Amino acid sequence: MRTVPTRVVFGSGVGEAKWWCWRCQSADQKESISSLDDRVQGVLDCDAEGVHWPYGPNIYVQMRSDLLDWADRHDIKIGKTRCSSGLHWLDKGRCAKRECHGKPGFYDHTTMWLSRATGRPALVFNQPYGQVDTAAVRASISEYPSLTAEVGSESWYGAGTTGVYIWNHGNRSEGT
Repeated sequence: MRTVPTRVVFGSGVGEAKWWCWRCQSADQKESISSLDDRVQGVLDCDAEGVHWPYGPNIYVQMRSDLLDWADRHDIKIGKTRCSSGLHWLDKGRCAKRECHGKPGFYDHTTMWLSRATGRPALVFNQPYGQVDTAAVRASISEYPSLTAEVGSESWYGAGTTGVYIWNHGNRSEGT
């Protein structure tokens, strides 16, 4: 599966990163993109238009690599829900509330993830800028006993973001 030819950013960090249009990319740069696109099978959605990269990796090549490595480490693949916070989806596999509105302040660069082993909702992952209060994250999931929260520096988005993991560990392996 190939990404639709477009402009992407190679490099990391302010000053080093540079936009490259498809025609101006070197053979090595095109091969790098192709290699990453080949790795998305079973991780991200693809169709005739190409790979559906989340915001960030849709432009930044380094983020693509970081995202795929991260997803492999956690054995997860992209998921989807109409649940605005993803918590009902993560807890029950669907949003059972008629009106699911509102998200805590730490929701930014939010993605939903399924276990590759079970196909069930496993993670709501947020990557807000700056520090996050772990107690506030835990308070936001207090009505969901099946969910746990972790706050740390691991984030594929980069750019000074914090990784906020909200897990349903019971959905991660076949034995549960």
